[in-house]
Amino acid sequence: MTSRRSVLGLVGLAIPAWALARRGNETLSTLVTIDDPGVKIIENLYIPMQDGVRLAARVFLPASADKVPAGAVLEYLPYRKRDGYRYRDDVAGPFLAKAGIAFIRVDIRGTGDSDGSMLDEYLPIEQADALAVIEWISRQRWCNGNVGMRGISYGSFTALQAAAKAPAALKAIVSTCGTEQRYLDDVHYRGGCLINDQFTWAMEWQVVMRAPPDPAIVGADRWRGMWQERLQASNPLTLLWNEHQTLDEKWRDGSIQDYGAIRCAIYNVAGMLDSYLPSATRMMERAPQVPQKALIGPWAHKWPGYPQPRGHHGVPTDAANGSPGPGVDWLPVEVRWWRHWLLGESNTIMSEPRIWAFREDRPAGVSYPHDTRGAWVSEPAWPSPEIKPQNWYLNGDGLAPAAGVQTELAHHTNLTIGFANPQSDASGDPKTWWRNQAGDDANSLCFDSPPLKAPIDIMGVAVFRVRLRADKPVAKLCARLTEVTPDGQSHFVTYALLNLTHRDGHVAPAPLVPGAMTDVRIEAQFACYRFAAGTRIRVALSETWWPVVWPSPEPVTLNITTGTSWVELPVRPTRAGETPPFGIYRERYLTTDVAPAPYAQPLADVQISGEPGHRTFTLTDGSLDPEGDPVPGTGTTYKEAYQARRSICEDDPNSAEMEATAINVYQRSDWNVKLRAHSLCQSTPTDFICTETFEAWEDDAVVFSRSWNRVIPRNLV
Repeated sequence: MTSRRSVLGLVGLAIPAWALARRGNETLSTLVTIDDPGVKIIENLYIPMQDGVRLAARVFLPASADKVPAGAVLEYLPYRKRDGYRYRDDVAGPFLAKAGIAFIRVDIRGTGDSDGSMLDEYLPIEQADALAVIEWISRQRWCNGNVGMRGISYGSFTALQAAAKAPAALKAIVSTCGTEQRYLDDVHYRGGCLINDQFTWAMEWQVVMRAPPDPAIVGADRWRGMWQERLQASNPLTLLWNEHQTLDEKWRDGSIQDYGAIRCAIYNVAGMLDSYLPSATRMMERAPQVPQKALIGPWAHKWPGYPQPRGHHGVPTDAANGSPGPGVDWLPVEVRWWRHWLLGESNTIMSEPRIWAFREDRPAGVSYPHDTRGAWVSEPAWPSPEIKPQNWYLNGDGLAPAAGVQTELAHHTNLTIGFANPQSDASGDPKTWWRNQAGDDANSLCFDSPPLKAPIDIMGVAVFRVRLRADKPVAKLCARLTEVTPDGQSHFVTYALLNLTHRDGHVAPAPLVPGAMTDVRIEAQFACYRFAAGTRIRVALSETWWPVVWPSPEPVTLNITTGTSWVELPVRPTRAGETPPFGIYRERYLTTDVAPAPYAQPLADVQISGEPGHRTFTLTDGSLDPEGDPVPGTGTTYKEAYQARRSICEDDPNSAEMEATAINVYQRSDWNVKLRAHSLCQSTPTDFICTETFEAWEDDAVVFSRSWNRVIPRNLV
C-alpha cells in the first residue's frame, strides 16, 4: 500500500526547484505549455448535480494523478472555460498540474457549457452547486481528498462563499480581488452611495449569462434549446440592482455572516487600484481562528503576474496581468501554498511574514509605463502592533497634530468634482487609474499640513471623523487623502465615501435633519504609502464625486466644523524596503509603443459643451465595434465590445445620465451568434428612471429581443 509519505515523495520528484521556493533575485518562472508531457488535459467532463443538471468542467491533471492522487484546486466561474477565459486557464492550469496540483475549471450552472439558466449573481442554487462540486472532486480517484478553491473577482466571491460554509474537503482558498461583503465593496454601492460601475457591469454580466453553450461540446442538436432557456430567463439587471438600495437580504446572501464558521486557510490577494481592496485585511481581522496571509500590490483588478503565453513579445497580454508593475511571479507562490495545504508539504510558506504590501511612493499613473515607485514591505502579524494611529486635525488654517479653534467652513455641491477618478474600480487600462487631484481639490474643501520635516509611512485604513451639518435631508461626503508636492501636484492616496443618511448603518437609512449637527466616522480604503519629506498631507472634502457616485437629489451645502474633525492615519515606523520571498516582474510594461498614463490631465477624454455655469460634461469610454482573436484549440473567434457614457450638467444633479452597452460575438464556420445589452439610467429628485434592452442574433437573424422600463423610487440615495 502506498503511504502518505511515499505519495509526497513521489510527487515532489517531479517539481522543478523554481516552483518550490522563490527568492527575489532568482530567475523568474517560465510558461508550462498545454502540451507538456507532465500534464493531462480533459477538455470537457460533466459533474452531476442532485437535480439532474450537469456542470461542465475542463480539467488539468498531473500526468501521474491516476497512480498518485493529487490535491485539487477548483476555479468556479461563469466566464466560459471553453473560449472566453481559456487563454488564462491555459497558463494557470498546466503550471499547477506540472507542480502536482490538479486544476478544475467549472462553468457555473446556466453559463458556458453547463446545463440550466442563471437569473443573477451568487444565488443559493449556485452556492449549493459549489459545495456539491467540492464533494465530487474530493471523491475522484485522481484526488487525494483535499480540495482548494482559487479565483479572481467572481471566482474570489465563490471561494469565500464556500469557505463560509466550511465543507470538510475544502482545506484552503486563494481569494484575489474579491470581497466577502457584497454591499460594502462590490460594484453596486459604496458607503450607501450608488456607484456607476453597477451600470457597466450589469451589461457586461448580461451578455455573459445569456451566451449559448458551444455546439462542439453540448451537441448540434442541443445547443439552441439550451440557449433559448437562457434567453427566456433574461431579466433586467440594472433595474433589479437599483431596487435594492440598502443592505437587505439581496446583499446579505453571498456575504459572510458568521466569520467564526470558517475552517479553511485563506490567502488574500489584492491590488491598491482595486475597489475590493478592503476585504484582504478585513478577512484577517475578522477570522483570526484560521491561518491567513495577504499580498497587496500596486495592481488594478488583476492577478499579481503570470508568465507570458508562448510566442508573445512586447507588452504583456491580459493573461500575464500584474498591471501596473511591478508584478509578482505569482504561480510559484501559489504552488507552495497548495502543496502545503493540500499535500502536507513542509515548506516555508507559513513561516514567512503574514502580509506583504507594496509601499507606494507615488501613484502608479505618475511613472507608467515605468513601474510604480516604491518598495515591498512586510509585517509578521496583522493587525500589526507596530502600526499606531496618528491624528491630524482639520483646522481653519490647515491640517495639524493638535486641535485648533472650532469654526464652520461651508462647501457647496460641485458636480465637476471627480473626473480625476473616472471610476471606482480601475482596470488594466491606465486611463482608468487615479490622476492628479489638484483640479478637483481646487473645488473642494481642503486642509493641508505644513511641509513634512521627515517621511511618514502609513499602512492600513485611515479613518475620517467629521462634524458637519447639511441643509438638505440627503447628502454625501467624499473624503480624499492626498500628498501635495512642491510643484502643486496632488497625489491620490486613498478615499472614503458615505451617504450621510447611512451614518448609523446601511440597513435603515434616516434622513438628515437640515441644520442639525452630526458626527460621522468613515473608513477609507487600505493604503500603503510614504509621504515624502517636504511634501504636505492633504484632506479634501466634497459633497459629490461624479462620475464615480450618483449625485444627491438636490444641491447641498455642507458646513464642516474645524478643530473637532480629524483624520486618523495608520502610521508605520519608517523603514527601508525589504527583499520579498517571491520573484518580481520589473519594468514589464516599459516598451517603446506604450504611452504614459494621462495622470496630469484629469479631464482627458471629457467633452465639455455649453456656457459657463451650465456646461455639460460627458465622458465616453470604449467602443461599439467588437474586437477579438481566434481562441486556440476551439476554432472559435471570440469578440467583445463595451461602451459607457456618463454625462452631467454642472448646475443640475438630475441631469446625470449613465448609459452602458456590451456586445459579445462568437464566430466560426458553422456558428455565428451575437448578444447585445444596453441600459440607460436617469433620475428625478424622487426616482430613478431606468430602461434596459437585450437582443440576440444567430447569423443575421434576431432570435430574441426584450425591453424593460421602470421608475424606481430613490430611498435616500
